[in-house]
Amino acid sequence: MKKRFAFLMLCLAAFALSACAQQPPEILKEETPSGAQVIEAAPQEEAALQFTATLYFRHGETGLLRQESRQITMLPNETRERALISALLEGSRLAGSRPLFPEKTEVLSTQAQGGIIYVTFNEALYDRYSDEDTAWEDSVLRRQLAMAALTATLTESGEYRAVQVLVRAEENVGRSMRLTNRFFWAEDENIVSPLTRQQDSLPTPSAYAREMLRAWQNRDPETLLSFAAYGGGRPQDWLERMPALLSFAVYDGTVSPEANSAVVCADLILRDRDGMEIRMDACPVALTREGGAWKVSLAQLGAIMGESNE
Repeated sequence: MKKRFAFLMLCLAAFALSACAQQPPEILKEETPSGAQVIEAAPQEEAALQFTATLYFRHGETGLLRQESRQITMLPNETRERALISALLEGSRLAGSRPLFPEKTEVLSTQAQGGIIYVTFNEALYDRYSDEDTAWEDSVLRRQLAMAALTATLTESGEYRAVQVLVRAEENVGRSMRLTNRFFWAEDENIVSPLTRQQDSLPTPSAYAREMLRAWQNRDPETLLSFAAYGGGRPQDWLERMPALLSFAVYDGTVSPEANSAVVCADLILRDRDGMEIRMDACPVALTREGGAWKVSLAQLGAIMGESNE
């Protein structure tokens, strides 16, 4: 009996020693030692990249583009070009600007080859605009400026010389993916060649001066005021005071070192309210950069029109 009791006590002692041996040291009992970094079980997603870029949008209802500086967020699984196009599709942040692309347009992919960037959109690119009116000429111009803005934005870095637009067909898969003239409301379905920068629509000082003078020649004070550096006065008052602009020619100008002002020269032939023709050669037109566009002050417009001599 004594031997059995002694054996039982010996087994209990061995079990206790074994349990003590399995207990971790006190420092290991601490789940997270002070000052140590917590290691998450799930891996963290890669951080998105951000960069600053110049985007192009339409200036009012004119046939010109304007620039807009934008902080672009590029996700880890997308290209820089796709991020730029996505920002274009979001539209301008300037109040009152109409979108250049139909509402449900999406960019599906981008691929570069031989100096050309290939951009694939969904078939919604061919849709009508949600706010489209019945003015055929403006609808065509809007589509032309959409492609001009796309091309100017993607070629701004100088890395690409042209943009080839592709459209993935969702119904007629046998159709060529290359953009056709149907986008521009043309009667034919001819394929559109790779697009290059459209110099006539780019926001250069001479282009803006030319469009401003054309609005004056057409006696269109509303459009004329869209090129003014600041508002003021009623359009009807402008129409009554404006002498007739019979003809004009605009030449390349110079931009200030700070790139916030420019001066272009224009040859003008005016006819005053007495019917007398006035010729003004190499008339300087000073412009300031405002909201990514080039504008002229109302004071200078008044001086050119002869109001300062009244």
